[in-house]
Amino acid sequence: MAVFNCPFCHKRYTEKQGLYSHLESKHNNAIPEEISISQFYFNIKNKKEFGSCVICKNKTNWNEVVERYERFCSKKCQNKYKEDFQKRMIDKYGRIHLLNDPEQQKKMLENRKISGVYTWSDEKTTTKYTGSYEKDFLVFLDIVMRFNPTDIIGPAPQVFYYKDIDGKERFYIPDFFIPSISTLIEIKEGQDNPNNHPKIQEVDKAKEILKDEVMKNQKDYNYLKIVNKDYSIFLKYLITIKNNSIK
Repeated sequence: MAVFNCPFCHKRYTEKQGLYSHLESKHNNAIPEEISISQFYFNIKNKKEFGSCVICKNKTNWNEVVERYERFCSKKCQNKYKEDFQKRMIDKYGRIHLLNDPEQQKKMLENRKISGVYTWSDEKTTTKYTGSYEKDFLVFLDIVMRFNPTDIIGPAPQVFYYKDIDGKERFYIPDFFIPSISTLIEIKEGQDNPNNHPKIQEVDKAKEILKDEVMKNQKDYNYLKIVNKDYSIFLKYLITIKNNSIK
């Protein structure tokens, strides 16, 4: 069980909100007015004064939703991160065949009728999506969560390779990546209207199991699957992330 200690006295809490309430009522004068209590506690806990962009090292904004600093200071740096990441993937895996090239696959997905570009409430930031369920998740982040649009990349720049049941190499690209919490997001439509062809069902099920195994075995990123627009799992996940003292 996580324990959160007051940096000023000996009070201990098993939930962050309890600690935040204590800080606000008992030690409010010690907290700078220009930052939130969560940011103040994060800075104390991790010995930080500000966040730094992973690309240009400029200061980054505090993300109150995930209680972490942003990893990028701007959309420009986010795009530079994606470009650099893609170059590293090419250097590592090379290009096999046009249809087996992840970048070509992304372009094909973007050209589908159900794909598009979502414009956030700031009326200037955009994020690509490859289906109606993916768009709905972006609307949820924007309108409901008031999420910072520079803290989500779609589709994710990461590519994961695996072999199918016939031993043929395949690759998987998650729908979104949230850099501040190093989390990959998969958006899935449920089986309300499944293709009833037994062979297609068998192939789809096998493919899903293989992708799940790939994501379970990789250790570099957190991974979350959201099915049928059930965002309660995402909200519960954010609570877990906030209660995690790791930077």
